[in-house]
Amino acid sequence: MIKKMMLLVAFALYLCVGNIVAEEIPLQEHLLDGSSMDYFYQTGMAIHLEIYDGKIKYKWIAGPRKGKGNKDLPYSSRKIGDKMYVIRWLEESHPDYMTLIFNFNNNVMYSSGILRFGTKDQFTVFDGGIIENLTLVEKNN
Repeated sequence: MIKKMMLLVAFALYLCVGNIVAEEIPLQEHLLDGSSMDYFYQTGMAIHLEIYDGKIKYKWIAGPRKGKGNKDLPYSSRKIGDKMYVIRWLEESHPDYMTLIFNFNNNVMYSSGILRFGTKDQFTVFDGGIIENLTLVEKNN
C-alpha cells in the first residue's frame, strides 16, 4: 500500500513539474514566415510549401494528388534546435490536423497527421522526406 501511495505521489509530482516545464517554453507563432521549399516523401509524393504572414500554402507537385493544395492556412511554430522547427496547422475544410518537423541542417522533414478526423474516412499519416529548393528565413524568437 505504501509503495502504491509513493508511486501515486511521484506520478503526480511528475505531472506538475512536466506542466511547469512545458509552460516555460512559449509557442512562437510565425518563425518561418518568408520560407519556401519542396519536400519529397519516401512514397514518391511531393509538396511545394510556402510560409508567409502567419499562414501556409501548399500544392502537391508529384503523386496521385498532384495539382491539389490549399492556401491561407494559419500555422504555429516552435524552434526545437539549431535550424530545427516544428509547425502545425488545422485544415478545417477536410478536416485535417498536420504537424511537420524540419531539420534544415540535414534537409529532412517528418510529418504526422490525422486526416479527415471525426469522419468515417479518418486515417493517419506518419512519413519522412527530403527537402529541396529551400529558401529559409528564420525569424528571431
